[in-house]
Amino acid sequence: MRHQHIAGSLLLVTLAGSITTASAQGLRRTHAIELTMSAGYFQPTGTSGQVGSLALTRRPAWAATTILSFNAPNGKITGELSGGYAAERVRQGTSGSRGTHMFFGTARVMLGRNPRQSGVSYLVGGGLSVVTRKKSVLDSSVGATDLGGTLSAMIRIPIDGQVGFRIDAQDLIYNADYGQGKKMRNDIVMSAGMSIAW
Repeated sequence: MRHQHIAGSLLLVTLAGSITTASAQGLRRTHAIELTMSAGYFQPTGTSGQVGSLALTRRPAWAATTILSFNAPNGKITGELSGGYAAERVRQGTSGSRGTHMFFGTARVMLGRNPRQSGVSYLVGGGLSVVTRKKSVLDSSVGATDLGGTLSAMIRIPIDGQVGFRIDAQDLIYNADYGQGKKMRNDIVMSAGMSIAW
């Protein structure tokens, strides 16, 4: 009998938690500003380079991003500023590899369903980007900065009225010469993390 009471109590607690969560997700959020901290994966494209007879290859790496969002009250438009770091490494033929210490930032406008509306949010958009390396791909003794654009997409799943789980994909688009002529680069950053609105 005691086990039945314990099982019944656990069931009631679980149901109450589910109802509370569902109710929170159904509420319209009034918070305009949101901060997201996330981590993920950096995938460069156009990875090959050349310095004299030495072949270079840009390698994938882990990445960390911070996103500051400004959600319009109509629930359809969001302005975002983001910054991040990717632990990009450059393989130098057969003589090992070195890090570039790559930092990136974007300013973009996103359209879709922002977190001011209840339920799952989804946004796509684009804007401007800057990619800077403390140690350039071609020469580790100097830095390099490239200006370009960005395309972005995100999905946010609410946990309560202020906190959500967010998944982002960013395409950093810029022209750069890695020893084989100037080419368009599309470096991808995939990340997931928690967002807090206030």
